[in-house]
Amino acid sequence: MGITKNMLQLLISSKNRRGLSLDKTVMIGRQNIHMSKEQIIESLAKFNIDQGDIKKIYPEKNCYAEHLLEHLGALSVDSVDASDYEQASIIHDMNDAMDNTYSNAYDLVLDSGTLEHVFNFPVAVKNCMKITKPGGHFIGIYPANNFFGHGFYQFSSELFYRTFSEENGFEMIDVILFVDEKNATFYSVPDTSEKFHRINYTNSKPVLIYVLAKKLADVPLLQTNPLQMDYSQIKWQHKEVTKIATRKKPSQVKVPQYIKNLAKALLNKKPLEDSVNFNKPFFTKYQL
Repeated sequence: MGITKNMLQLLISSKNRRGLSLDKTVMIGRQNIHMSKEQIIESLAKFNIDQGDIKKIYPEKNCYAEHLLEHLGALSVDSVDASDYEQASIIHDMNDAMDNTYSNAYDLVLDSGTLEHVFNFPVAVKNCMKITKPGGHFIGIYPANNFFGHGFYQFSSELFYRTFSEENGFEMIDVILFVDEKNATFYSVPDTSEKFHRINYTNSKPVLIYVLAKKLADVPLLQTNPLQMDYSQIKWQHKEVTKIATRKKPSQVKVPQYIKNLAKALLNKKPLEDSVNFNKPFFTKYQL
């Protein structure tokens, strides 16, 4: 659990472009700073933010993210964890439902890599939604590809589009994919499910998904289970997709382009490209 240079820049970009408030922030898991002092200074300078007391933001020991978030505008920063090992301010196991003490309490709920480690994900994400105040925002940064063994789960964009939906009182603002490396390229991921297109992204490097959602209203949460659009009544009743259910003969099945690319890369013994299977028409580059 921690904030890297790319994550910090996405956070600042969201603050500037989307107008989110950090006034009262809570971290899901007490987040560490996973970057150097120089990377913090570079990231702040990129957005014309004065570095201030960098020794306070980046102390030599116990380099947690509270002071960094305060430097970005937070007036108070809490943290939630199942134990007091890292001195979180709120001791609570996210596998269990939070009581109403923290309902609608926070302007920003920030999770930089916790929920993939929580077995009871539906309860954990519902907790995050519950404690976000109307007008406030949720930010989650999670594994998308190639993190086998890192946590219990890796996530797809549609999970978040279906969960942080209008019926649950939320609006999805940004879903962004990126490889957490130097000079990273960020890709905005749209919600294409209503057009019955799945978003596919297969590559050779670990990919993270950045989710920014805004809470519009305090409504009962997850009264019905989120459903992939592929399996919804909307799709099955749609006249234009009846042909999809017709099974094609093997001779009619086309080899997907990403399989061809993969085979070519393996035969040539060259590293796979960043985007082996990449629905390019659906993706756009996100500019910080």
